[in-house]
Amino acid sequence: MLPRKNRLIQKKDFEVISRTGTFFSFGEVFLKIRSNNSKETKIGFSIGIKFSSKAVERNRIKRQLREIFRKNIKKIEKGWDVMVSLKKSGKKEFLMDELERDVLAVLKKAKLI
Repeated sequence: MLPRKNRLIQKKDFEVISRTGTFFSFGEVFLKIRSNNSKETKIGFSIGIKFSSKAVERNRIKRQLREIFRKNIKKIEKGWDVMVSLKKSGKKEFLMDELERDVLAVLKKAKLI
């Protein structure tokens, strides 16, 4: 689980990032990032019903993403709000290493690593 100081929780924060954030994508993963003028990076996950109508599948993907970010939080540059999401895909099963590879690639593309 991500430490509390690194979680993006409030709905208004997600809305601000959605409106004003910069978009980056790689493979199935996309990010919206925004500077937060803070000493910590906050990460939030938005996996919508378009990804899958089954809550079990959406929650499983969120758990996988949280674990990937928990392992790599020390590598990520400080002072950003990051919203992570997945594109609608025919694939419902993602292998952890494929997902981690895509996440790290999109973080490098966004120059957060």
